[in-house]
Amino acid sequence: MKPEHSKQSVAPQGGDTGTMPKESRRRLIQGGLAGAPLLLALTSVPALAADCKQPSGFSASGNLSQNGTTACSPKMNGVKFWQDYCNANPAPSGTAVDTMTFSGVFTATSGVTATFRSILTTSAGTLLQKKIVAAWLSAKAGSSLFTTDTVVKMWNDGVVGNAFHPSATMPSVTWTSTQVEQYLDYVLA
Repeated sequence: MKPEHSKQSVAPQGGDTGTMPKESRRRLIQGGLAGAPLLLALTSVPALAADCKQPSGFSASGNLSQNGTTACSPKMNGVKFWQDYCNANPAPSGTAVDTMTFSGVFTATSGVTATFRSILTTSAGTLLQKKIVAAWLSAKAGSSLFTTDTVVKMWNDGVVGNAFHPSATMPSVTWTSTQVEQYLDYVLA
């Protein structure tokens, strides 16, 4: 079946006189086509794709950088992992769980002299203290998300001082204990 077109539909319309395109238009089209392979080679990469869970890439408002539907990095060992570790390795283990005290690491806290094991396994510590200890132990074990120094700053500056700066390039952004806890909930398994 052949489509039928009226002469009017195939006739030049408006400013199109049926003449060859102007040289500038031809160059524009050729230039655009020349760049097509380059544009096809580029892919969209989410911001901070490898480390989007670092404090500088985390938003407590819920605007979390993600690589599609998968998290950018695996979650860190959380409170449950470290509690299970303590139960499987009785004291004294000679590790940071038994040798470190809360106020010895988190210097802005005085009077909390319990060991990390005690914070994790008894009622000696609050839930937030348990989370910060789990984050510190995971960082000590080699987490790629942040260092032990960053965890200490989260506690000392964010929880105690209500002014943790997660990004050096954005000093006006500060976290209180609420944002620190939201971040820990996000990164800890």
